[in-house]
Amino acid sequence: MFTTRFLNMIAGNAFQTQTTPAFPAALYIGLSTTAPDVDGTGYTEPSATGTAYARVRLDGLSVPNDGFVENENIIAFEESLSSWGTVTHYLVFDAETDGNLLVFEPLEEARSVEARTVLMFKPGEVKLGVANEQA
Repeated sequence: MFTTRFLNMIAGNAFQTQTTPAFPAALYIGLSTTAPDVDGTGYTEPSATGTAYARVRLDGLSVPNDGFVENENIIAFEESLSSWGTVTHYLVFDAETDGNLLVFEPLEEARSVEARTVLMFKPGEVKLGVANEQA
C-alpha cells in the first residue's frame, strides 16, 4: 500500500505538476510490529538500541513487469541481538534513518524475531508496484 505522500510524489513527478519532493535516490526496507496508516504513521519499528535492528538498502530490484518490481536477491537484516517482537509488515522509506514512509505491505505470515535470528526475504518475496484499479 502506498502512503498519501508517495502517491502525491508519483502523480506530481509523473505529470510534472509538482516535482518537489523528487523521487528518492535510494530506498530502504524496514520492519514493523504494527499496521501502518496511509498517512505514513502508525508503524512501530523494532528499537535500534542494543538489538542490531537497522533498515536495509533496497537494491537489486527487477525491471518492471506489468507495473510491478520484486527483489531479485535475498534481502537480509543483521542478526538480532535481542527480540524484535512479532513483525507483521515490511516498510519502504526514503532514508536509512528517520525519513518518510512511502510503501508498506503485510507479511504473508507474521514472524517472531527472537535473539540470534536473521530475518530475510527470499527473491520474489518483496513486490512493489502500481496497478489499474479494478471496478
